Amino acid sequence: MSEINKNEDDLSSASEEDNSNDEQEEEINILEQVQGLFSTEIFPNVLDMFRAYQTQFDLVKFLQIHQIVSQYDYIRLINYIRLEVSLSLIEFPLS
Repeated sequence: MSEINKNEDDLSSASEEDNSNDEQEEEINILEQVQGLFSTEIFPNVLDMFRAYQTQFDLVKFLQIHQIVSQYDYIRLINYIRLEVSLSLIEFPLS
């Protein structure tokens, strides 16, 4: 095998390893604790948070109705909800 081919193979396997690590990191992030969107409640992970809200709020239907299709718009929505919740907690404290 020539030196050039060997270097290309090394780069290719390194790139595949990086992609694998990125996927694992993404999976780990999904499993991290998160604050609820509509409260200060802490959930063990994102999936549990959405499951808890599923009976109260159909997120998928809301996104379709309001044509929120891009990741950027979704992040803006989440930030808006969190801002409104934090402002309402300042105005009307829970205690």
